[in-house]
Order: sequence, then structure tokens, then C-alpha cells
Amino acid sequence: MIRLRQFWAITGPFWRSREALPAWLLLATVIALTLLGVAINVRLNQWNGDFYNALQALDGKALYPLLYSFVGLVAAMILVVVYADYLRKQLQIRWRAWLTDHLCTRWLSPDARHYRLQLQGREPDNPDQRIADDVRLMVEHSLKLLLSFTRSVVTLISFVSILWMLSGAFTFTLAGESYRLPGYMVWTCLAYTLGGIALAHWIGGALPGLNVRQQHREADYRSALIFRRRHADAIAGHRGQAQDREALHRRFSEVVGNWYGLMRAERNLAFFTVGYQQVTLLAPFFFALPKFLSGELQLGGLMRIQSAFGQVAGALSWFIYAYRDIATWAACVERLHGFVTLLNEPLRVPATSPPPANTALLDAQLSIHRCDGAPLLPPLTLHLEPGTLTLLRGRSGLGKSTLLRTLAGFWPHFHGQLAPHAAVFWVPQDLYLGDGSLADLLTYPRLTGSFSRRQLCWALDEVGMGHWHDHLDQASDWCQRVSGGERQRLIIARLLLNRPALLLLDETLSALDPAAASALLGVLRQHLRNSAILLVSHQPHLAAQADHLIDLDTLPQPCEERFAHEC
Repeated sequence: MIRLRQFWAITGPFWRSREALPAWLLLATVIALTLLGVAINVRLNQWNGDFYNALQALDGKALYPLLYSFVGLVAAMILVVVYADYLRKQLQIRWRAWLTDHLCTRWLSPDARHYRLQLQGREPDNPDQRIADDVRLMVEHSLKLLLSFTRSVVTLISFVSILWMLSGAFTFTLAGESYRLPGYMVWTCLAYTLGGIALAHWIGGALPGLNVRQQHREADYRSALIFRRRHADAIAGHRGQAQDREALHRRFSEVVGNWYGLMRAERNLAFFTVGYQQVTLLAPFFFALPKFLSGELQLGGLMRIQSAFGQVAGALSWFIYAYRDIATWAACVERLHGFVTLLNEPLRVPATSPPPANTALLDAQLSIHRCDGAPLLPPLTLHLEPGTLTLLRGRSGLGKSTLLRTLAGFWPHFHGQLAPHAAVFWVPQDLYLGDGSLADLLTYPRLTGSFSRRQLCWALDEVGMGHWHDHLDQASDWCQRVSGGERQRLIIARLLLNRPALLLLDETLSALDPAAASALLGVLRQHLRNSAILLVSHQPHLAAQADHLIDLDTLPQPCEERFAHEC
């Protein structure tokens, strides 16, 4: 029940939304086709009895019409099964698409929840894997289990009456008393199946936990591979292939170790389920053989009992055959519910003060702390006016990047007042370009259609990359394709197009030579005359262009050497 409540917490918003109407219609159609398939099975059970009775009586006149009706029943079954599967897959992708978009929207939310969770140390492991794989598996197994359970319930209701009627009563003597058990095949089937369910649960009890760990370790290994691919140049430059191979080997060893545990658990369960399935085929013959040998049952009746017993046992054994799917489904639900819970929890967002009545684009009087409460930066006052450039410098590890993170509204550990008057455009040291076309890269975060091709070419010309005009429509992993200096030129071109009013730049010109850095900073100031720029830089030649210079090394430092690293 816990997993079902978690499942509804994840998927309820979809099934209650307006977009769910086509999905409800698809689900109703698929269930109707499933029920029609059960009805055809009931008709086939009757056909079985008629056919084997005619065969036993060597009644040729009855056999041929029965063969024709069999062709019609099989054709109907094929249509039902194929379209039920086709529509189920259509429902599956519709449901998955909505849920994936919903989670991505919540994760990459306007309040940057994905980044705030990371800063607060609350980000779940491998959110990409949860959105990509866990959603797919949960939706796939949910529909599969729902339809198989529905089929089993309807099959049980349909065939238990047939089995009851065909089996008749079983008379036996116990302690000198004579007893009569009506519908004895039904009771036999029930006892047989309940015993099988208990054994399956006992044998396969370890599967849910193993599936959760397997999902987690597979995702960790995939993330490790992606990390190495993105840092291929550094690995090659340091000749670090051997160490990274060893790190990947350790990661994959965890995958293999859990996989062997999963294999053993599934092997043990398979020993039982395969044997149980084969015994179920013959069990009704053994139970009904006395009546057949006594002449109470004809061959057709025996075959109908065998078919009905198999259907009832299969329906009652749904839990046995679905055990692996249930384990996988439960693992996905658990991981997704943890993710959704984090997306729903309130975040600690830095409080901002009402802007004072002046022309500044940002006013701040604050002191910044680490997440453990230790002081990081002394009290600092910033007053960023339109059209001004403020240069911030200081030794490495002092807290300059954390200051920009705070001014951008993401670092909550500070005391004082922070009053931004305009939307902040923060460019961290780790530059993000994207994997779309060059045009997408330049216009980010706005859509490519927001600018004309002429404007895009103008921006490239301004940053000295006019030779890239012909690459605007090319898609690539640009962080791997361009050099550090070209990356920074493209970021400046992005700023020229988006024209933000308040810029926080963290070493954004550090990869350029002094002449190029000075020229690009001049271009930025020329075209963004009404913007306020706060630039963190170690490049002394840029100080001449700044309107204000803040040297953090000259401020009294509140922290000791043991706090040299930010958290």
C-alpha cells in the first residue's frame, strides 16, 4: 500500500489534468479489448469441449464447422491482442511524455530548484537517470501490471464458474463419515495457487531491494562515463587513462556485484516459477483423472477442465508470474517518489530587501558565511549604478565566486541586506554553452527566433569570430569543440544579444590575452551602456577600464586558514 500511495503521489497530477482525457479514453479502450480477449478465451474453452467430444465420437459432420469457427475465433483474438498492444504503447508514450515534461519543469524550475538542491547538498543521486529511465520503466510496468491484473480478475470470474460446473462434487470418506465437496476442482486450484504464491514470495523476497540498488549503481556508472567523456582533454593531457580506467572498473565492479546477487535471486525464483508453470499444465489431469476413468467425464469435459483450471490457476497465480515486474516497478516508484518529494519541499531562498529609492541596479550590505556558519567574507558594501564597471579582485579561494553566487540570489548563508533592482545575469567560471546549434548557443536563454540572422552575424563580428557565420546552423557539443578563449568570446556575443541590465561575470575574460580581453570588455561596455557590470578578474590590465575597484585582499579577513575551502 505504501508503494501505491507513492505511485499516486507521482502520477495523480497527470490523471487529474485536462490533458488526461485522451489517456483515459485510451485506457478504457485497452481494458475493453482485454476483456474482449477474455470473452474469446471463454468461447475457446467451450469450443475445446465441443471439438474433443466430436473427435471422441468420430463425428465428422460436427468437426468441420468447428474448425471453421476456430479460424474465426483465432482471427478475432489476433486483432484484439495486436490492437490492445498498439494502443497500450500509445498510452504509454503519452503518459511518459507528460510525466517527463512535468518532472523536467519542476526540476529546471524558474527558481533554479535543480541548482539550489545541489548547493544545499540535497540533490538526489542521478536525477537524469530518474527522469529518463525510472519514468520509462515505471510507466511501462504500471500499464503491464494493471492490464495483466485486470485480465486475471476477469478471467478468474469468468472461468471459476465453468470449473465449478464441470468438476461437480467429490465424495470421500473420513473417520467413517461420508463427505461431499461441491466444485472440488475450484478448491483444489485455490489451495494449489495459494501455496505457490507463498513460496514465490519467500523465494523472491530479496528482489525489490536488489532492483533498487541495481538502478542506483547503473546510473552511477553511466554518470562516471559521461564525466570522463566531458573531461577527455584533461585526462589525455595528464596521461591519466590508467587511473580513470581503475576508477571506472571500481564503479562497474559494484554493478557486477549487485548483478550477480540479482541473478541468483531471479534464478531461484525462476526454478520455482518455471516448474510451477509446467506442473500447472498437468495438475488438472491428475485431479480430474478419477472421474474420467470412471466414465463421469468425456474427453471434451476433461479438456475443458484442463483449460479452465489453467485459466483459474493462471489468474490466481498473477502475483507469482508478475513478481519480477512488481519488484522493478516498486524500485522505480521508490526512487521517483524520493525525487518528487524533494521537488515539492520548500527551499531556503535568500531573502532580498525592497530596493531603496535610487538609480542603482543593485544595493548590497552583507557579510557572507560558509554553510557551517564560519565567516567567509567580511562586511562588504556594493552599489552598482547603470553604465558602470566594478572590478573585484583578490587571491584565489577568498570567496569571490561565492559572493557572485550570493548576489545572484542562490547562496543563502549571509547576513545583511541584498536589494537587486533588475534581473541578474550571472556567468560562472564554468561556462555553459549548450549542445544545440551555434545560433541556439548565442541567443540562450532566449529562443533562436528572437533574433535575426543578421543580428547573430553582427554579434559574432563584434567578438572577432566573423569566420563562424557559416556554422550558425550546426549543432555540436560546443564546449568540446571550441577553445577556452573562443568559449569566452561566444559568451560575450551572447551578452551583446541579450543585453542584460545587471551582469555578474566570474573570470569571463581569463582565457584571453591582455589586448583581446581589454578589447572585448570595451565592446561590452560600448554596446551595454545602461548595464551595470561586476567583473571578478585577476588580470591587472583591466583595472584601468573599471569605474570602481574592490580589492578583497585589503579588507580584514574574518576566517582562519582552517576555513580556506568553501563548502
